[in-house]
Amino acid sequence: MNIASADFIKGAVEPAGYPALSVPEFAFFGRSNTGKSSLINMIVNRKSLVKTGSRPGMTRQINFFLVNKKFALVDLPGYGYAQRSAAENANFDQMLADYCNQRKELKVMFFLIDMRREPTEVERGSVVYFLERNIETIIVGTKSDKIGTNDRYNKVRTWASFFSVPADSIIPTSAQKKQGKDQLLRLISDRL
Repeated sequence: MNIASADFIKGAVEPAGYPALSVPEFAFFGRSNTGKSSLINMIVNRKSLVKTGSRPGMTRQINFFLVNKKFALVDLPGYGYAQRSAAENANFDQMLADYCNQRKELKVMFFLIDMRREPTEVERGSVVYFLERNIETIIVGTKSDKIGTNDRYNKVRTWASFFSVPADSIIPTSAQKKQGKDQLLRLISDRL
């Protein structure tokens, strides 16, 4: 798939603010500082369509980006950022729940995990949450260039077992080295 255009449409914190795009949406979710913004920039081949922060936890709303006027990439706020208050975390949880439960345009949830980390019960619970809502969930291992090829292969097998998903639903990526870009674009293209 060739990316001809990619534009920020708007940010929203509740369903009333969602844009009326009427195109399939592909959402990106994961722990703060896992590389969501960098991955989206890699996919659309732009350096700064999505702002990347020097500190984790910078995404405070759901950001919608229209690509090729045919589909949207959606950047969801990250979780696990220690500098947020309990009230802020509860608001982010509600924002995610509203989006997952009310956005009919959502086609795929790309769930990002840093490949240098071991997933926890929080990550497993998130995948179960999405799957229980019949949201196709693809696990995306970010920063795969930071580990060796054998470690990457072993992580995919271990994660497939941990999450009880097929190994081919896990995509190792590196925004810096552009790894996984073609695979992600092919998956998006197949779902359109």
